[in-house]
Amino acid sequence: MNVAALEGVVPVLPTPLTEDLQIDEAGVRHLVRFCVERGFSSLVVLGSTGEFPYLSFDEKQRVMTIAAEEASGRIPVIGTASAMGTSEAVALARAAKAAGCQAVMAAVPLYFQLGLDAILGQLATIAREGGLPTFYYHYPDVTGLVLPPHAFEAIAGVDGVIGAKVTVTNECFLRKVIERTRSSEFRVFAGTSFLLACCLESEGAGVFCPLPLLAPDEVTALVAASRRGDRREARRIETGLLGAAPILSGLSLPVPVQKWAFRLLSRAPYRVGRRPVSTVGLVKEALRLRGHPITTAVRPPCSPLDEAQRRLVRRTLDRLGWTHEAAVRDRLPGTRRSKG
Repeated sequence: MNVAALEGVVPVLPTPLTEDLQIDEAGVRHLVRFCVERGFSSLVVLGSTGEFPYLSFDEKQRVMTIAAEEASGRIPVIGTASAMGTSEAVALARAAKAAGCQAVMAAVPLYFQLGLDAILGQLATIAREGGLPTFYYHYPDVTGLVLPPHAFEAIAGVDGVIGAKVTVTNECFLRKVIERTRSSEFRVFAGTSFLLACCLESEGAGVFCPLPLLAPDEVTALVAASRRGDRREARRIETGLLGAAPILSGLSLPVPVQKWAFRLLSRAPYRVGRRPVSTVGLVKEALRLRGHPITTAVRPPCSPLDEAQRRLVRRTLDRLGWTHEAAVRDRLPGTRRSKG
């Protein structure tokens, strides 16, 4: 598949770890096979859910190699070029290309504040010297890089930068980015399935998100409804997906309250929020309970799950009816069960 024309559902994979916090190769291979089996458009390794800030360069290279090898050209693999420094970002992009990835996604975490020209320079250098099509990863709450929608016009004009994952909770911001880049072939993806219907209604490309791993049928159905012009059905499915908010927020507030809060934020004037805490462990626990053979281990300094968090995940899945996924085990021979 030509990644420059990528659209639809692109799961962002967690990085499975063994109990002693090493890369779990079998777990990585399993998740890649699952993405292939479910017919997803592509997959991302080493995004925020993949814990890229906490893995060594060699570990990142290994994860990209394992994923590309397991995908074996059946589905495009998007690796990472996310780094604070340009030289490391380029080295990661080159490692992704050597591993067999078809593209990279690049966040630009900040220490000192940088101007737009510096950001454009880093992205241009990654694409040119890394040798792979590049998606810009915009996640201002985490990276500290705050850009207005019109800045994406300049990003869309950088040779080799073919799209962006826009992780915000604001519909207006997402729509403006899509509108500003519509005249180009730049592909704009929502960074959350909770704004997927909005993205598709605005003629965006789709979603980069971990939620499709938990709810593959629902997210795929949302895209299908949107493509046939059934906006009401797409929004109905999206509202149902919001029931998974506790897993991605880590908050134990009642689900109706979290749904209301998200909808309020999505329609309120845009502003950058507080830096979020990692919920990767909760995502891994949810995947484990759905039948995926991975542990809930996360790389320090992130904290392991406590019992309250485990109960929150199980309660959320039970409410959604997602607790058991026999199809995970039935479709993928050799799948092993894992302890949390």
